[in-house]
Amino acid sequence: MSNRIELNEFKNIVHNVINLGDDADKFLYEIYEGCVDSIDEIDNTNVLDRKINLNHLELIYYILGEFVYSIAHRNKEEINAFIHDENIQSQIASVATDKYVTLSNYQYKERRFGNKFMPPMSSLNVYLNFMLNILQNYNKNDPESTLITDLLVKSISIASCISSLLEQGYETEAFASWRTLHECECTLVILAKYKEVAIERYLRHLQYGLVFKKGHSDTEEENNLFNQMKEEMKQYSLKSKDIKKYIEYGWLYALEEVQKDETFKLNFRDGLEKHAGLGMYNDRYESSSEIIHSTPMLIYSSKEYYYYITLLSLYESFFRLEQVFLILFSERVGPEVMQRYIELKKVYYSQLVNIHQRESMSFKNWSKHVKQKSN
Repeated sequence: MSNRIELNEFKNIVHNVINLGDDADKFLYEIYEGCVDSIDEIDNTNVLDRKINLNHLELIYYILGEFVYSIAHRNKEEINAFIHDENIQSQIASVATDKYVTLSNYQYKERRFGNKFMPPMSSLNVYLNFMLNILQNYNKNDPESTLITDLLVKSISIASCISSLLEQGYETEAFASWRTLHECECTLVILAKYKEVAIERYLRHLQYGLVFKKGHSDTEEENNLFNQMKEEMKQYSLKSKDIKKYIEYGWLYALEEVQKDETFKLNFRDGLEKHAGLGMYNDRYESSSEIIHSTPMLIYSSKEYYYYITLLSLYESFFRLEQVFLILFSERVGPEVMQRYIELKKVYYSQLVNIHQRESMSFKNWSKHVKQKSN
C-alpha cells in the first residue's frame, strides 16, 4: 500500500492553487485517496508489466486540473452542489488516475539526444529565462515606442520554445521553428542597427499590412494609407502583384545601402537576410523551409543530424540576440540590475561559447563517421 500525504499537508498543496473551504478540501482529499487506491490495485495486479513510482504531487495536480477546470464557469451554489456529488467525485478520481498513469508513467517519448539537465540545454535556458524576466518589466505592445523590445521578447520566446522541443526529442519541429527565429533576428538586427530610420518605415508597412488584410477601407485615413502605398510602389516600378512582397519587405527601401543595391529583391534571401548580413545561413534556412512541408526530408530525416544543426543554429542566433539585448538592457536599467547581469554573463556566457565549439566538433565527427560508413 502506497504511503499517503496527510490531510494537512494535502491542504497546503491545494491552497497554493485554490481554497474553497473545508468541504472542497475533503472532497478533493477523498478523490486523492481513491486515486491512490486505484494505482495500488493496478500495481498489485501488475497489468502494466512494471511498477508505478507514485509521484504524489503530480497526481494531486492532475486532480486539481480536473477540478479547477470543471468549476471555472460555475457560481457558488453550483460549486457547492458539485463538491457534494459522489458521482462527480468518482468520475474525477477515475480520470485523474488514468491521466497520471498514462502521461506520467507511460507517455510516448521520442528518442532524445539532449535533455534539460545537461549544459547545452540548461545553461542556455538559464540565460534565456533571465533575459525574459528582465524584459517583462519593460513597456510592451506599443509598436510606436516598443517595437524592438516586442520583437526581442518574441525572438527569445521562440528560442526557448526551440530548446524545449529539442529536449523532448522533436528535432525537425525545432528546426522548423528556427526558421521563424531566423526571420525575426534578421529584422531585429536591421532595426537595432539603423534605429529610427528603419523603425519608422517598418511601422508604416505594419499599417499597410493591417489595411491590406482588412480588405476594404472604412475611413479616410485608411484610404490615404492605401493610396500612399500604391504611390510608393510606382516609384520602385512595382506592380499590383507585388503588393504583398512590398508590404513585407518594402520597408528595407529606407536603408541607403538597399537603394544602392542593384541586386536587391523583395524577398527574404536577396532582401532581408542579405542586408542583415546573415546570408551565410541561407542554406540552413532553405533546409528548414523544406521541413515545414510533408516532404521525404521531414518524414525520413536523421534525428541526430537535425539535433546538431538545430542546436548550433539556435546557439548562433542566441549570440546575436544577446548583443541586441545587451544594448537595449544597458541603456535602461539601474546599476544593481546591471551588476546581476554582469555576474550571470561571467558564469554562463563563456560556457555557452565553449558548448557551441564542443557541439560543433561533435557534429563534424558525427558527419565524418556517417560519410565513412556510407562509402
